[in-house]
Amino acid sequence: MKHGISDQDWEGYVEDRLPAAERDRIEAHLIGCLGCWEFYEQMAATTERLREAGAATRRGIPLSDEQLHAGLRGVFERVRAGQPGHATQRGGRIEQRLRYLEAVMAPMCGAQTAANALRAAARGSAARSLDEVTTDNWEPFLRSLTSIAAVMCGETGAHLVWRSGQF
Repeated sequence: MKHGISDQDWEGYVEDRLPAAERDRIEAHLIGCLGCWEFYEQMAATTERLREAGAATRRGIPLSDEQLHAGLRGVFERVRAGQPGHATQRGGRIEQRLRYLEAVMAPMCGAQTAANALRAAARGSAARSLDEVTTDNWEPFLRSLTSIAAVMCGETGAHLVWRSGQF
């Protein structure tokens, strides 16, 4: 938190999701604080570049019917895995966290790329595979995923992945 503005406040301000009173408070601060103003401009520009890059990627990589079917099958498998009686050995909490991180990344880089990023992060961590990610090796996995997200989604996307992956 810097100057009374939390990460959530910054995100809400950049995304235009804050109540009017909170927006007014931040704007009043920005008038007199060059450092925060520069930070806001950087965040806003990065967020816009992320949106543009994500949209361009989604338009530029059309999926075949076969790929869409495979993706849909994967979604249904993940939904079934989240239902009672379908928990894996690792426990529902890890599975839930992995699904959440994939959902966070998908709008930035596409669902297939997000799934591939999670697998690559697991291979590059102590877990060595996505099936082996546990609470014991979660932090190295998350660090690896954050590094991948920084390259694919920029620093703002990486920060979002890091924060979303915290237990």
